[in-house]
Amino acid sequence: MSALPSKYIPVEYSVVGVAAFLLAALRHNDTVSMLWDRVKHDARVRTFDRFANALTILFAGRVIMMEKGVLRVDAGSEPSL
Repeated sequence: MSALPSKYIPVEYSVVGVAAFLLAALRHNDTVSMLWDRVKHDARVRTFDRFANALTILFAGRVIMMEKGVLRVDAGSEPSL
């Protein structure tokens, strides 16, 4: 598994691509389990390891955070209009 896309790994199948997909799939009041149940059948995600690695990138980059067991997009990372 590659974190970054390469000549042989398309963006959508890299961990960064999966992280972008998870961010787009994240809904209001989602827990980790709820998000996993919704995306686990997608070919881009495939395994829980890939799912966990993508969430780790989002947490490490402070794009998402967890509040009382619920995943939230970090308000500091949202673009302002």
